[in-house]
Amino acid sequence: MKRVGNLYNTVTNIDNIIKMTNKILSKTRNKKKVEIFEKHKMEHICNIKRRLDNRDFSFGKYNIFMIKDPKVRIVMALELEDKIINHLIAEYILVKVFEPKYTDNICATRIGKGTSYGIKLLKKYLNEIKRKHHNFYVLKVDISKYFYRINHDILKKILNENIKDKDAIDVLYKIIDTTNDSYVNENIGKLKDNRIKYFTIHNLKNKDELIAEINKIPMYEYNKGVALGNQTS
Repeated sequence: MKRVGNLYNTVTNIDNIIKMTNKILSKTRNKKKVEIFEKHKMEHICNIKRRLDNRDFSFGKYNIFMIKDPKVRIVMALELEDKIINHLIAEYILVKVFEPKYTDNICATRIGKGTSYGIKLLKKYLNEIKRKHHNFYVLKVDISKYFYRINHDILKKILNENIKDKDAIDVLYKIIDTTNDSYVNENIGKLKDNRIKYFTIHNLKNKDELIAEINKIPMYEYNKGVALGNQTS
């Protein structure tokens, strides 16, 4: 298997940093954060450039919160500078390395291959199968708590088998290991406890069902799981 090198220099390219900064700011829903960031935009861009040039991979803490639509789950959001760096790494390292290896029927988080593409692809396959077979079956499966269960050592091994750029590997390792920080589980635990207290205090009719749903949210085991919310994930 051919390993890909010469990747990290595209992440540190100032034009790519500016382009990604503008892209992230245009898509960020928290307009107050964007407004504050915009006031010192060039300082932030220069700081991102400095951090990347100096291999400063000391990312700040995640803002960890709970959302309830379409189902209850935890989201871990980065501050804007770290988010821009995360997106740069995803686009100029991970996409560059792995996109050529994917088959056309892998649809998730790929440009031009979203839900509508997936539906068209499914219809195409069904029509092809119908022409050849009278009876057939479709198997629908889901990997329970997939993001929480990804083994860090296996993930790092896969990255090493595909990437030969040391700086790219170092920053990817740093991102992967952020779920090992103790505050992550502490914050998730507090969110779960507060939500359960709310259900109990208000004595909701479906309280037991709601509490059971909250309790299904797992904690991160050491050296397992990637952050829910990172573009790199």
